This record gives sequence, C-alpha cells and structure tokens, in this order.
Amino acid sequence: MNRLIKLACTAIFILIGLGFSPKGNSKQPVKIIFDTDMAGDCDDVGALAVLNALADLGEAEILAVVTNRKDPVNASAAAVDVINTYYGRPDIPLGTDKDGATFKNSNSSPYTLFLKNEFPNDSFFDDQMPDAIDIYRKTLSSQPDSSVVICSVGALSNLEDLIRSRPDKHSSLKGVDLIRRKVKKTVIMGGGFPRTSKRETNILLDPAAAVTVVNEWPGEIIWQGIKVGAVIFTGSKLQQASLDNPIRKAFELRSSWGQSDILMGKPSHDQAAVLIAVRGCDQPYWKLSPPGYVVIDSEGNTEWKPRNNGKHQYVSILSHPAYLEKIIGDLMLAIPNL
Repeated sequence: MNRLIKLACTAIFILIGLGFSPKGNSKQPVKIIFDTDMAGDCDDVGALAVLNALADLGEAEILAVVTNRKDPVNASAAAVDVINTYYGRPDIPLGTDKDGATFKNSNSSPYTLFLKNEFPNDSFFDDQMPDAIDIYRKTLSSQPDSSVVICSVGALSNLEDLIRSRPDKHSSLKGVDLIRRKVKKTVIMGGGFPRTSKRETNILLDPAAAVTVVNEWPGEIIWQGIKVGAVIFTGSKLQQASLDNPIRKAFELRSSWGQSDILMGKPSHDQAAVLIAVRGCDQPYWKLSPPGYVVIDSEGNTEWKPRNNGKHQYVSILSHPAYLEKIIGDLMLAIPNL
C-alpha cells in the first residue's frame, strides 16, 4: 500500500509539472515583465527559453524584456531578441539600462555578440535601444490594475530606477505609485535565506539599488535565494536540440570549470525564478516562508526577518530537485509553437 501511495504521489508531481492538474488549467496567462542580466551567465538564456515555452503553453504573456547589466560587447538586447524571435515573438518590447551594473575586470560576454551575428534578429546595439525605465513605465501604464508580475534575475538597478521615476508621457503617476497600482507580484532571484554565508552576485552587482528595493518597494516580493537554483542542474538535455537552436549555442559557448555548460549542465537560478513567477508557489515543489522582510547589511549580505504584516516571503524547495530539473529541462528543450 505504501508503495502504491508513493507511486501515485510521484505521478501527481509529474503531471502538475507538465501543466496538468486535477482541477484543470483554466487560469488566464500571467502578464509578465522579465528583467535580466543577459550577458555573462547562460541561465538567463535558459530562463527566457522557459518563459517563451510557458507562453507557448498559454500560461504566460510576455509584455516586455529589459536588461539590467551593462554588456561589455553591447549586445544583451540582441541576444534577447534572438531568443524571442526563435520562439516567434520578434516584436516584444525591449529596453536596456545604459549605465547598468558591471563587475570589475569584466570580460566580453561568451555568447551575446555571437547570437546577434549568427541568428535572426532586428535589434540594435544596447546603447541604441530604448531605456529600460521607459519600457517599464510604458508597459505598466497600459495594463489593468494589479495585473503584472515582474521577474528580476540580475541587478536591481532597474527596479530602483522605477521606484524613483517621475510622471511622464506614459503615466501621471510617480514610480512608486505606478508599481502600487499595476504590479500584482514581484519575484526576485537574489540573496540567500535565511541568511547568506557569502555575498550573492545579484545583490553585489548593485548593493545600493538592492537596499532601495528591500526598503521601498511598495508591493509583495517573493525572494528566491541562491540555495534554490544551486541544486537544480539543467542544460545537458540541450545536446538533443537542433543546431539552429540559440539556447543550445549559448550553453555551448559558455563554460564553467573548464568545460562547456552544455556537457554537464549548470545551476538553474534564473529558470527557477521564471517558473515561480508564472506558475506560483502553490505547487508541491515549493515552500514559502511566513511573511517578513529582508535586511541587507553593509557588506551586502541578506538576512530574513519574520514580521506578521511583512510583504516579503522567501521560497525553498519542498520536493526533490530532480522533479524541477525535469520540468525546466523539458521546457528549455521544447520546440517553439510557431
């Protein structure tokens, strides 16, 4: 009997992961803005692939994509456009942060310029693209109240700029009021919880912006710390993809520990954040903390503080990471629904 129960539970996990549920799937697509540091790591590429695959399934509506890290080769928006074009969405609005965060001694991106030059796209270089903040304000102002989900997987500089933004031709609202009115939920991949043992990359990219967001963002935030994606390895399945697949090529071009990321896979921080942003945390793979708030100290470490009326929660993995590896891997490999 115990074996039968275990088999039944496993089947339910798999079915839900594939998009089925006992109650059926009648939800409206999640309206989402994706905020990415598309330049260094290829999990951003994988995350945008997951988002497009979810859009193909009718689960997401991609309103816009903005980049939040200054790409040394000036081609982060082009890489985004390549991926969206591959999935049949060449007209999704794109914006870039012209003075975005960058690491010291940052070398050129291993894949963005190659994708721009070798795959179909009609994007300009980053410094000629619309500003990210303009895309944010234009997109949010055109949507119904409390309808937009923001998923941020890099520096929080765009979110800080949005908080600080002033009324413009798109909306008479200040940034903080525009967020309060239009944004339903925000998912941020960054930090570590309940406390970081060392500073996490996305917070370190722009610590001042991170402090502004944790203290002044007016709505609900779900934080996905570094521990989540660190145990979800994906990418090796892309060896099965066609040679004209830009997702495959990005994973081939990017390397870790001296070998291509497509060979052994890599941590799936950003893919997991997209999955949470679209499908939510009410599935059996995730556990949400009680309400509280995040504190960032002078060194850039994050710490969780519980509070009954807090607007922040952080997510942890409830199931075995293998379930999430299969879901994310299959979505990354999905053939575009053209």
